[in-house]
Amino acid sequence: MFKLKKILIMVLCVMFFLTACGTSKVKKEDKEGKTDNAAKVKTITLSAGTEAVKGSLYYEELDYLAKEMEKRTDGKIKINIYPAQELGSEISMMEGLRSGSIDLAIIGGANLASVVPELQLLSVPYIFKDFDTFKKGLSPDNKLWQTLVKTIEDKNVGLKLMAPATIGSRWFVNTKGEVRTPDDIKKLGLKIRVQANPTESKVWSAFGGNPTNMPMPEVFTAMQQGVVSAVENAPDLLYQYKIHEVAKYFSATDHNWYVATLLMSDKTWNKIPEDLKTIVKGTIEDAGKHILDVTLDFQAKAIKDLENTGAVITTDVNKEAFRSLIVELYDEVAKANSAEDILKAINEIQ
Repeated sequence: MFKLKKILIMVLCVMFFLTACGTSKVKKEDKEGKTDNAAKVKTITLSAGTEAVKGSLYYEELDYLAKEMEKRTDGKIKINIYPAQELGSEISMMEGLRSGSIDLAIIGGANLASVVPELQLLSVPYIFKDFDTFKKGLSPDNKLWQTLVKTIEDKNVGLKLMAPATIGSRWFVNTKGEVRTPDDIKKLGLKIRVQANPTESKVWSAFGGNPTNMPMPEVFTAMQQGVVSAVENAPDLLYQYKIHEVAKYFSATDHNWYVATLLMSDKTWNKIPEDLKTIVKGTIEDAGKHILDVTLDFQAKAIKDLENTGAVITTDVNKEAFRSLIVELYDEVAKANSAEDILKAINEIQ
C-alpha cells in the first residue's frame, strides 16, 4: 500500500512538471509571436539631403515632407534631413541616390543634366516667360511634368523623379559694379561661377562672362579670395549663403525660373512596402505643391532682407538684351540633347 502511494505521488509530480513546462512554452511562444509582430511594423527611416542651408526653400520642402510623412504614415516612415552638404555636393548625392546609400535628395536640374542631358534645355535663360507658366508646367497633371518624369525613368539611371523643387528666379551678382546689360558684364571682366553644365557655360560666355564650374557652398570663399567675381542664383539662396557680405551688386535679371527636382533612389522605392507606396507618393507630391505655393513669399522676403543689408539692387535690367543673345539656343540645345518633346511641352503652356 505504501509503495502504491509512493508511485502515485511520483506520477502526479511528473504530470505537474509536464503541465508547467507546457504552460511556460505557450507563454514563451506567445511572447515571441508578439515580438515578431512588432518587428513587422518597424519604423522605416529615410535620409534626405540638400546642398542648401536651413531656412532656404529647399530645406522648407524637405522639412514639410518629413513632418507630413511621419503624420500620414502614423510614424511608420520617418525622414532625417541633412542640409548644407552634410551628404556631399549635389553631384555626389546623386551618386548616393543611384547606389542606394542616400534615399532622397533635392538635385538642381542643371546638375541632374549630367546624367539626363535632355534637362540641359531647362538651363537656357527665359525659357519660362513668368512664374505662373513655370508653376503650371510643374503640376503633376501637366504634360511638361509628365514628360520630365518619363525622360528620367527611360534613362534607367536609378533615379525616380517624385516632385519639383525650386529656389525661385535667378539673379546676377558681382563684386565690381552694376549690371544692366550683357555689355556691362563684358566691360567689368567678370569671372562667373556656374554649375557643372555645358549649356550654362555657353550661356554665360554669350553674355560676356568667363564661366567656371563650382559648387554653390564654395562660392563665398571663392569670391572673398577673388577666385570668382560673379555668381548667378536666386535671392533666397544668395541671402542664405551670405553672398551680400562678399558681393555688393545684385541685378534682378530673373533670367531663369529654376527647375530643381526631389529625387528618390530606385532602390529605396523598391523597398517601401506596397501598402505605403500610395501614401509616400502623394505626400511627396504635396511637398512639391507646397514649395511652389510659397516660392514668391520666400523670394520677396529674401529681396527685402538683401535690401536691409545695404546691397545695391539694380531692377532696371534690359532683359531683352540678354534674351536676344541666346534665343537660338532653345532649338539648338533641344536638338543636341534630344529634348524636342520637352521644348514642345514648354511652348504649349506659354
